[in-house]
Amino acid sequence: MASVLNPFIWDRPVDDPSKIIGMDAFAHRVALTLKGQTNVALFGPRDTGKTTFINQLELELRKDHGGDAPPFDVVKVNLQRVVSIPGFIGCVHDAMVEHPEKRLRRGAQRQIGVMEKEIGFDIRVIKGTVRSPAITPAQDAETLHAQLVALRSLSNHLIVVFDEFQRLRHCPGEALSIIRSALMSSGANHVSLVFTGSIRNALQMMLENSNEPIFGEAAQMQLPAISRADFLEYLEFQFEASGKPADEDALNHLVNATDAHPRGTQQLAWECWVDTPPGDRVTLDTVMIAHDRLVQAIERSEFAAVLNVLMGGDEGEINEVRALQMLADRGGERLTSRPLVTRYGFGAAARVAPALNRLQRRGLVDRRERSWYIVDPLFKEWLRRASPLADRADAPFGPN
Repeated sequence: MASVLNPFIWDRPVDDPSKIIGMDAFAHRVALTLKGQTNVALFGPRDTGKTTFINQLELELRKDHGGDAPPFDVVKVNLQRVVSIPGFIGCVHDAMVEHPEKRLRRGAQRQIGVMEKEIGFDIRVIKGTVRSPAITPAQDAETLHAQLVALRSLSNHLIVVFDEFQRLRHCPGEALSIIRSALMSSGANHVSLVFTGSIRNALQMMLENSNEPIFGEAAQMQLPAISRADFLEYLEFQFEASGKPADEDALNHLVNATDAHPRGTQQLAWECWVDTPPGDRVTLDTVMIAHDRLVQAIERSEFAAVLNVLMGGDEGEINEVRALQMLADRGGERLTSRPLVTRYGFGAAARVAPALNRLQRRGLVDRRERSWYIVDPLFKEWLRRASPLADRADAPFGPN
C-alpha cells in the first residue's frame, strides 16, 4: 500500500493552488487593479499568508482577463535581508537570473550582460564574489537604476513584487527615488508594482509621507482573513482524502484554538495528522493534546526570547509586556478603561497606545478595524496560560 503524505504545509509558503484557501476573489480583484496600471501596497502581519497569496496572485495574473488585460509576467524580489544598495542589487539580480520560467530567466541573463557592458560594472563585484577596488555609492546607484531598467525590459506586461518592501526605509542611499525613476516613470507604463509589508506603519509612512518619492503611488489593501467556513471545509477535505477523517467537534476546536490563523491552523492540523494512525479518526482529544504540545513549545521559541528581552528593558518595554498580557487575557477592545490600566500596571491610559504601536512594529500585534490582537495564536495562548490575572480577567470591569 502506497504511503500517504501529510497534506498540511505550515513551515513555508504554499504554491499548490489546491491548498491555497479563500483567496480567489481577492486575487482577482488585485490582479485587475494591477493590470489597470495601478500599483498595490499589500499589508499583512508575518505568517498570515502574504507570500502564499502572492503565489495565488501570480496564477491569476497569468490569466487572460480580456483584450485590455492580457496575461502578465511576474518577477518577485525578496527584500527581507536588504540593508544596503549593494544588497538590493543582489536581490534583484537573483530574482532575474533565477526566475523559474526559462524565457524570462534567459532574457534576464541577456539584459544583464548588455547592462554590464554599458556601465562597465560586473554585478558579481557588487555582490562581493570577486575581489576588486571599492565601488562608490554613486556607482551602486547607477548600477541599481540600470538593473531595474533592464528588469522592465523582460516583458511587455510585467508585475514586479517587492516583498517586505518596508526594509528599504533603513537602506542608505536613494533606493525609493531609483525605483520611481526606473519603474514608475516614462518608459515603464507596462509595469505595475506590488509592495508587500509585514510592518504596516512603516510601509504606510513610505506611501503617505509627501516627502517620500513614492508618496501616493499605490492603492493600499489589507490581506483578508480566511473565513472559518473556508478553513473548516479545507481541513475536512484534507483529513478525509488522506485517510484520517476528522470529527466535527475536532475541526471546530482546531479552528477556534488558532483563530483561523493561516500558519497556526496548518501547523496544528499537521500535528494532529501525525498523531493519528492511518485509518483512525482525528478526535477532539487529538486536537487538544497537539494544541497543548505546541503551546508549551513556545517556551523555547523566539517569542519567549523577545519577551525576556522586553522584561529586562526600560519602562516603555515593560509597557509592551503589559499590553501583550492585557491582549492575551482580555482581547483587543476597551484597552484604556481605568480598571484595566490600573490592573495591568500602566502609569496612565495614555501609555497603552504607544506600547501597542511598538508591538505592531515588532510584528507581534496588529489591528483589524478597531480591535487589536496578538498575531500568533499559540503565543497568545501561552501568555494567557502563564498570566496571574487571566483567571480574574474574565470578570466585567464595569464602565470606562
